[in-house]
Amino acid sequence: MNWESPHVHPLDLTPDGANLLAVNTADARLEVLATHDGGLARRASIPVGLDPVTVRARTASEAWVVNAISDSISIVDLATRRVRRTLAVCDEPADVAFAAVPQRAFVSCTTSDRLLVFDAENPGEPLAEVPIAAEEPRALAVSADGSRLFVAIFESGNGTTLLSGGRRFDALQPPGSIPPDVVSDPDGPHNGLNPPPNDGFGFEPQIDADYLPGGGHPAPEVSLIVRRDELGRWLDDSGAAWTSLVSGAQAAQS
Repeated sequence: MNWESPHVHPLDLTPDGANLLAVNTADARLEVLATHDGGLARRASIPVGLDPVTVRARTASEAWVVNAISDSISIVDLATRRVRRTLAVCDEPADVAFAAVPQRAFVSCTTSDRLLVFDAENPGEPLAEVPIAAEEPRALAVSADGSRLFVAIFESGNGTTLLSGGRRFDALQPPGSIPPDVVSDPDGPHNGLNPPPNDGFGFEPQIDADYLPGGGHPAPEVSLIVRRDELGRWLDDSGAAWTSLVSGAQAAQS
């Protein structure tokens, strides 16, 4: 409703279980709720940075809040109910996790695709920056024994790519435009048929012949998502291979 940044880890319990912490993203606050008798009671509402998306309780009295728009970490003293320190980080931070001995705080930064490493006990300038070879690292998790840090990636790693299509008759996209209209390329596995079949050589559900190419009202041409299989082939939903046009000798055509 308010165009808030997406949450990553918006709730956390303090290690003693006495407080539930929640980010109030729209109002740029950390809400502190006391837990007792199976219920909750509001204890404090603490101003932090803009668009808090993550909170992690490092101790029973200290919480780290990740502010996506302010590009900062608010370190909150839960006893005094105030921010005791603000750390500047890279663009659009998403999460923080604590691991290692001596303890380190790891902060994921989505736009710069890296982790920042801080001394959790005495934070100041980052101790290190760790590049992540992926697009938008977000959520973090630590193994039970504390020896490994896991990084979840938001926009890469699902083994798919997009092939452009449906642009041959677009006056705003003249021949030679980038990306090329490869789905309609006669070198493709469907000999340029667009829309391409999604069930072997046919369509499921069936398409009325009037809407097929050559019919009275042909369906609009489309782009296509293909997925890489374990053999490195790029296949569409019908099982047809687009490999030569994606990563092979004809890749320039896509």
